[in-house]
Amino acid sequence: MNFWEKAQKVDRRVLYAILIFFVCGGLFFPATIPVDPDPSSKSFYSEIKKLNPEKVVLIQSDWTNSTRGESMGHFENLMRLLMSQNIKFVFYSAADPVAPQVARTVITRINKEREGQGLKVYKAGVDYLDLGYFPNAEATNTNMGNNLREAWKGRKARVDGREVDIFATPVLGNVKKIEDAGMMIVVTASASIDVAIQRLAKRVPIMGLVTGVVGPGVLPFYQSGQLKGVAIGLKGVYDVEYMMANGINIKPGGEGKAKVEWDGNNGAEVPPVTEGKTLARGQQYYGTLHVALVLLILAVVMGNVSMFMARRRQGEEA
Repeated sequence: MNFWEKAQKVDRRVLYAILIFFVCGGLFFPATIPVDPDPSSKSFYSEIKKLNPEKVVLIQSDWTNSTRGESMGHFENLMRLLMSQNIKFVFYSAADPVAPQVARTVITRINKEREGQGLKVYKAGVDYLDLGYFPNAEATNTNMGNNLREAWKGRKARVDGREVDIFATPVLGNVKKIEDAGMMIVVTASASIDVAIQRLAKRVPIMGLVTGVVGPGVLPFYQSGQLKGVAIGLKGVYDVEYMMANGINIKPGGEGKAKVEWDGNNGAEVPPVTEGKTLARGQQYYGTLHVALVLLILAVVMGNVSMFMARRRQGEEA
């Protein structure tokens, strides 16, 4: 029995064991892979770094655990970026009643991470607001555009042990209309971002953090200027992390070639993040995805070659 005949008879459990071994290895020993971030990801990072700390950011968080492989990394990156720049934010969901809870879980985890690093911990009611769930994305976004205070009327926040109106908090105290916000960012795995763009793009700058499935339908909004930036799928998660670590157009030591180059924004430098984590979930998953794809390709190639060799041998014997 030659090599190719033996290859055809390999127990599939052996293949699964090899896949599990290498995939788990990639998760526990992540590698930094040089990458050229997508232009839309570069725009996203650049716009985030230009945000005014005096203006609140509105986050429509519509993802759930069903897309945590991509969306959780997006949301974690967003939290690290905003917190590293001391930017206040409001988050809510207009697509799924479960979505606010997964966002809360991430915020709690990032706060613990920052506490362990000796960094500022974000406080609910003071640094950010949790508005929960709003049913019907179209009606919610339309009402926000018409009258933000009326759309969010009656929502409360707990500050120093007492409940107060959200517009009496340090987060929204100076916000009277949606135009007073510095940015709206939609984190989603659905078409809820389309509704936000259609209803609010003329009133507030909008950016997106979306899954790979949603990405192709969102890119035309970026190309037309209705989206200021968008990071797409797992590649987008790693793109943002890579720029958090290296910045844009930043030459090491002032000489040589920058790790991330971009002629957008007039070729200006965009600084890296200088506190907390940068490379994180995206680095873990991006390398692991490459390992899994390489193993898949090898398995397909070996399977087809083995089949070809077996048929050739049968033909010779006949």
